[in-house]
Amino acid sequence: MRAPALVLMVLLATLPACSSTLNTPLAMYNASAGYRYTTLASDGREDTLVILAFSGGGTRAAAFSFGLLEALRDTRYLSAGSPRRLLDDVDVIASVSGGSFTAAYYALFRERIFDDFPAAFLHRDIEGELIGRMLWPPNWFRLARKDFDRINLAARLYDETVFQGRTFGDLLREPRRPYIIVNATDMTLGRRFEFTQDQFDLLCSDLSALKVADAVAASSAFPGLLSPLTLRNFAGDGCGYRPPQWLQDANRPGNPPMRYLHARDLLSYQEQAARRPWIHLLDGGLADNIGLRGPYIALSSQDSGWSVLSRINRRVVKRVVVISANAKTKKRTDWDTRQAAPGLLSVLGLVSSGPMDNYSLDTVQLIRDFFEQQEQQANSAQSCRDALLATCGRATTPLVPHVDWFPLELAFDRVEDPALRDCLEALPTSFTLPEPTVALLRQAAGVLLQRSPELERLMKGLDASWQPAAARVDPELQRTVCARAP
Repeated sequence: MRAPALVLMVLLATLPACSSTLNTPLAMYNASAGYRYTTLASDGREDTLVILAFSGGGTRAAAFSFGLLEALRDTRYLSAGSPRRLLDDVDVIASVSGGSFTAAYYALFRERIFDDFPAAFLHRDIEGELIGRMLWPPNWFRLARKDFDRINLAARLYDETVFQGRTFGDLLREPRRPYIIVNATDMTLGRRFEFTQDQFDLLCSDLSALKVADAVAASSAFPGLLSPLTLRNFAGDGCGYRPPQWLQDANRPGNPPMRYLHARDLLSYQEQAARRPWIHLLDGGLADNIGLRGPYIALSSQDSGWSVLSRINRRVVKRVVVISANAKTKKRTDWDTRQAAPGLLSVLGLVSSGPMDNYSLDTVQLIRDFFEQQEQQANSAQSCRDALLATCGRATTPLVPHVDWFPLELAFDRVEDPALRDCLEALPTSFTLPEPTVALLRQAAGVLLQRSPELERLMKGLDASWQPAAARVDPELQRTVCARAP
């Protein structure tokens, strides 16, 4: 972020944070209505589940995840003799912070994203426009009101310039997947807060009336620079909510601690409604900067409104693909060359990003470890059956569903060219980047996807004749961008 912008926004951050009611009450709980996975139709293959995760990182993350969508669009194969795009098989996109701009735009406008999104967001100086609105004198009075805050100013900017006034109700006009999970962080719980009807049921609130821009603003509300987004908890008024069975089962002390505590936190919106009438949300990266925690729960348990494990057990899903677009950078400092300790801004930067980055790495490894564990269990079960058949002539062990697992991580530290890798890892976190930098990020995402061994293994299983597309980073573009890098 540019220094003058940072100073101004820090000064504005000293203004009092006020609350306004953005969300509306839910007339009556209906587990079969609203924006949730089960209400969306699928255009993809039922036997192949594709999950995308878009990380935080400002415009850098938005451009990188956009490049992934472009690459998936261009990854084509034959299915039952007809051409098909891997993009059409995407079922779920989970996002945080900068990645939420791309995920939400694709959910709303689908194919239009490839023509419109660069001009609508990637090539805009969103940061400068936000500062301009903060400097506009009439907004000084609005910011002093009790029903308006800095986050509302940002949300209105996103609503007018990017998301065109759309609400979550607009996502239900043609209810089809992918299911978009925009993540923020509940300040009180320190946990993910999803902008899905399953989450809003706990507040007895109707998500369909909420503007998509408000969700994206909360997801990208970096603490201190933007104020929290505040929602009203209507659970105290009652809406006939009944916890799903998995949540009732998890809310028992005999469960593993993490499962039990997660259930308790979720039910606190209902059971502690009198003490929690207002819910304050900040940047989703504070709880999960890569967007994979929700998918991990859905993959590894039935404790989710879109449990993948349940579909695997019903032998519906035979392939699970998880592709993460991780725009994490690696800060280079000269701290170790000086005796003087790093200053306050350096310390605050480390405190705000260090634990977040480590947690993201742990989450990626959790997914990989889970996939390996599932494959080992399936192989062991099959070996037992084979041994019984060989010695007894029959097998009584249950047949474990066979699933092929495909973890793909697109990250800057996986770039083969060391010069390009260093260049990408030095890019700033801001909401404005030069157009050549945006183009480089898009190309890098395509190269990382096409050169992934996991992608080749997946596509050969879908279509034995498939060949990877020719993807490359333009050398002249790389020279232009990287010559400017710090």
